[in-house]
Amino acid sequence: MTNLKLSLMTAAGPVNILKPVPCLILDNEDDGFLLGDDVLKALGIDIERQLELLATPSGDDGDDDEEVPEVSAGDHDAEAIRQAVEAMIQRALDEGFPVNKVERLRTIVYAHDVWRLVLGDDPPANVEPMGIRMKTGCRPYKAKARKYAPEYQAFLETFNEMLVKLGWVYENPTSRWACAALPVRKRGGGEFRQTVDYKPFNAQTEPMAGLMPNLHVDLENVRGSNHFGLFDFIKGYWQLPLAKECQELLSYMTHRKIYTPKRVPQGSADAALYFQSTIERCFAALLYKHLLVWIDDLLLYAADIDTYLDKLQEMLELTATFGLQLSVAKSCVYKQEVKWCGKVINGEGVKHDSERIQALRSMPYPTNAGEIQQFLCSTNWMRDSIVDYARLARPLQDTLDKVMATASRRTKRAATGISIALTVQECAAYNAVKQALVDAATLAFPKPDAEMVLLTDASDIGWSVIVTQVPSWKSDADIQDQQHELLICLGGTFTGAQKNWSIIEKEAYPIIMACDKLSYLLLRPGGFRMYCDHRNLIHVFAPGHEVKKHIRGKLLRHPTSAKCGSETRHLASST
Repeated sequence: MTNLKLSLMTAAGPVNILKPVPCLILDNEDDGFLLGDDVLKALGIDIERQLELLATPSGDDGDDDEEVPEVSAGDHDAEAIRQAVEAMIQRALDEGFPVNKVERLRTIVYAHDVWRLVLGDDPPANVEPMGIRMKTGCRPYKAKARKYAPEYQAFLETFNEMLVKLGWVYENPTSRWACAALPVRKRGGGEFRQTVDYKPFNAQTEPMAGLMPNLHVDLENVRGSNHFGLFDFIKGYWQLPLAKECQELLSYMTHRKIYTPKRVPQGSADAALYFQSTIERCFAALLYKHLLVWIDDLLLYAADIDTYLDKLQEMLELTATFGLQLSVAKSCVYKQEVKWCGKVINGEGVKHDSERIQALRSMPYPTNAGEIQQFLCSTNWMRDSIVDYARLARPLQDTLDKVMATASRRTKRAATGISIALTVQECAAYNAVKQALVDAATLAFPKPDAEMVLLTDASDIGWSVIVTQVPSWKSDADIQDQQHELLICLGGTFTGAQKNWSIIEKEAYPIIMACDKLSYLLLRPGGFRMYCDHRNLIHVFAPGHEVKKHIRGKLLRHPTSAKCGSETRHLASST
């Protein structure tokens, strides 16, 4: 027992408790901190009163992103679905869909019973059920009973009674397995969604060796397309069947009962990969030719309107064949530019969502390590289209690494409790990164007949790579006078032993990294042109030229540097 001065980080800022508080410190791995009722009352927080308010139903459900419930035990409202489909067709017309094609579009979307506002007592999809392989020597796991607030209890009871009526789960009081149910509030603070803490169970499974699509590569297939459609499976995981012999393994426990699912629950180790691979098999005839799949989000695309309508008809036929259901509220049958997987896509290239950029630009200076961590994670996701991102963000990353070095964990929760005050240099870096977001360029789709250009540079602290393409190469023009289209940016800083490298090694490193990480762009029949500002690198990567044997050996030891066919040029640096 010891007395500590406490400072609580809240959404409104830090709250300092003036008098030292007696604290009991336990030696375990949990970084949680429990406050007693006396401390909370000193801060003006009455827990009993808060529980009363939580137990009282509120007439305001908040601004949730799901305007209607997506689960119902009743019959489907055919008229409501028809009105929603008509509204979807009208939105297509508003997006520029040709008026003379609208009757064909209407015929296509009404041809199959695949649209839903809510997922009800529809049978599971006509696909192979998900199986689970357990590790040798695994033992059944049963979570300890958890205590839930009254509002959570009411949700769990109502929601699981609905699932039982639908036939998606069944009560199983004799189950040998049971993980804990975790209700979480949806965005907007209104309704809840049920999740399950499957971590103890997942640790005993042998995960399937599946893979997710590489969007950097797969989005090349969209090049030249001007007609798009976005489609979302309603309650996607709940549509897929779970193998009977595996159902008990994924049982979960609420405060009252144990339930065993018949459908695939989200959160199990294989769920995402199983869903992805299953949907890819269902739509294999269209995949990567006119359709991209990311879990339960489908992107349909075509270069002309007639082809688009043909592929839309084929996609809906496959949807009906496999017994899948689409959300009419979240699907869009026509757009000329779409926002998919967080990126804005059209026939010319990929760019980032302006609303997301504006949200990041409006963020104030961070006051704790958690806010720096959140900012860096958000901007790092956009670094492919930001030139020299690593150098710009370096001061912020150094600050985060320094303050987190003494933390027990590098979690957001731990970081949020560490207060910071940015220096002038760090504020300048923060502003520079936000300005770079505004200047982020649209990434073009690679063209097979374009000239590929690799530009590299390095300094004492970091390195940078830019890959562009020149559709019409002018042999009599300098590299800076060519009409470049940006394909990707790559960069980083030197750490650890890398800081002690020689200059030529640092200058060569981005070339090797580009050949390794960006081989899917650079390995083209015509090779690529490589430009750097270190003349000796020509002798390193060009056969027949002399350079110190041990240096040449170190740089060419990497296997990817030998497989990239390139023409290396020296780019004189300006002073």
